[in-house]
Amino acid sequence: MLQLTFFKDSAKGQQPSSHSTTTASRTSTTYSDIHEDDVAHFAQVGFDTLVQLLTVQQGFQADVIRTIYKYLSSYEKMVEVIEAMREAAEVHAVAEILSRTEDNNVEDDSIMDDSVKEDSVKSEEE
Repeated sequence: MLQLTFFKDSAKGQQPSSHSTTTASRTSTTYSDIHEDDVAHFAQVGFDTLVQLLTVQQGFQADVIRTIYKYLSSYEKMVEVIEAMREAAEVHAVAEILSRTEDNNVEDDSIMDDSVKEDSVKSEEE
């Protein structure tokens, strides 16, 4: 008869153990229930999920985000670059829209949100 044990120490009712290690810069947790052969797979799934989230949040295609990541040394730096790209694209889009609508005497700058207005003022000052 097959008997499954879901707890390492079923007599005490304790859950499978995990351990944490703390260094000066970060804390990492290693869970014993992830097989060593599966770590790379789960890392890829997690990365793909984060890339997909960035495509929705920042408006760039996944292949663009992955390409930028290849050239940088960390995910955090890649996010900073993607955010800067989005902000630059918004400023450029507003400038293009305004330049194309000035001929029509459109005085409405409601297409700009506050952050874009601030960025365009900064670029005009420089």
